[in-house]
Amino acid sequence: MKRKLATLLLTFVFCFTMVVPGFANDVNLPVADKIDAMEKLLYGTEQSGSLIQRMDSLEDDVYGAITTDAILDRVDNMYDYLEGTPENGEASFATKLNVVEWRMNESMSGGPAKNRVEATEKLLFGQVQTGSLSGRLEELLKLASYSDGNVPVQQVTLPKDSVFKIAFTSEMSTKMSRQGDTVNFKAADNLYVNDVLVLPKGATGVGVVKKVVQPGIFGKDGRIDITFTYIYGVDGTKIPLTVGELAKQKAESIAGAAGVAIGGMIILGPVGVVGGAFVKGNSVTIPVGCETYVQTSEDVSLQGVVYSE
Repeated sequence: MKRKLATLLLTFVFCFTMVVPGFANDVNLPVADKIDAMEKLLYGTEQSGSLIQRMDSLEDDVYGAITTDAILDRVDNMYDYLEGTPENGEASFATKLNVVEWRMNESMSGGPAKNRVEATEKLLFGQVQTGSLSGRLEELLKLASYSDGNVPVQQVTLPKDSVFKIAFTSEMSTKMSRQGDTVNFKAADNLYVNDVLVLPKGATGVGVVKKVVQPGIFGKDGRIDITFTYIYGVDGTKIPLTVGELAKQKAESIAGAAGVAIGGMIILGPVGVVGGAFVKGNSVTIPVGCETYVQTSEDVSLQGVVYSE
């Protein structure tokens, strides 16, 4: 009898230890992932400490106070605040910050949200302000012509193969550029889905130098091949890009015979100057301000701003 009881007890303990970790993972992993995501948005990297400590720090920074709700509710409430609920017309914290930057100087800098709030405050006031991040952002929104702090948003889909113009913000050349170098660029115009702004002028993007071909014998020109990785939408969503036939056709129609084909792209010169102004001999230089066209490589769902110029 004792042996049977012992066997049953061991079986129970074994089953309990096998089931509880799986249950714990189902409950805790989403919470941990949400806290990780919120910290990356605000600070650029995950923080240390227990989940409770990290949540306390997040609430203190964002709200200016630590709430007393259950931890799961606290995480979900802040996650919803930072992510936004477009079905109710509520913009996310990230969308509001992007709109502030765009309205102030037609640029979206990217990077940790806390640093961006501070940088905008220094630009406007000459120094970093005090108080909660949510309150400070609301004050910045008022200065950006959103007096009630409300930025109307709508969830939309930016279709695959949407074509738009970008301008390079870092110089490249066959003499200096190397494979793997980062390529920086920005949106040259606003992009809408119907009346919803999804990509503001000045939105930043990132690419990489795929290959650099040096000038060769018999007059062979150099070449810079670029992979366009993504550009940030108005809500911070990464929009994947490519240079497909539609983008090439658009660039060709604008440039005509004066456009320069480099690495599968048609490059337009800065400030309306095209062609030989930036191709010198057999070497290739793409200065800051040169433009080209890219297109989205897939459908992208994102939170756009209901806005009309």
